[in-house]
Amino acid sequence: MADSKCYSMRKLVVVAVIVLGGISSSAFPQQTDHVVPLVAAANAPLYPRMALVARIQGVVTIEVTTDGKKAVSFDAESGPPMLVKAAKQEILTWKFYEHKPTTFVTRFEYLIEEPAGCGFSNGTSVITLPLQVRINAKGLKSCDPAER
Repeated sequence: MADSKCYSMRKLVVVAVIVLGGISSSAFPQQTDHVVPLVAAANAPLYPRMALVARIQGVVTIEVTTDGKKAVSFDAESGPPMLVKAAKQEILTWKFYEHKPTTFVTRFEYLIEEPAGCGFSNGTSVITLPLQVRINAKGLKSCDPAER
């Protein structure tokens, strides 16, 4: 039951971000030489657990080519390999409104903040699809139950 509520909330957040991203991209034109496609659907990005445990953070840039509906190829330009893999998996979830096939560069920024407490946290994401995704996660803090 709790899992279905989490899934529903995650889906609602993704839809809201996509709508807001579409509004902001039309209100603030991008400084590009061509029009970037509008994202119709995407999964909410999460910080990869293994990268968080290993304290891997950084910026990933990927050149994405679309066929008019979805990403058909992408080439990593920079970034830690573990984060490049996560960014590519995220891009595979993007579905675009129909558009002329194009190529653009997207940027994923993975940041680890100071831990707030014991355990994992999903952190926050700021998404301006398809050009920028910023994912913040709380660092891990080991807690000794005997100290309570």
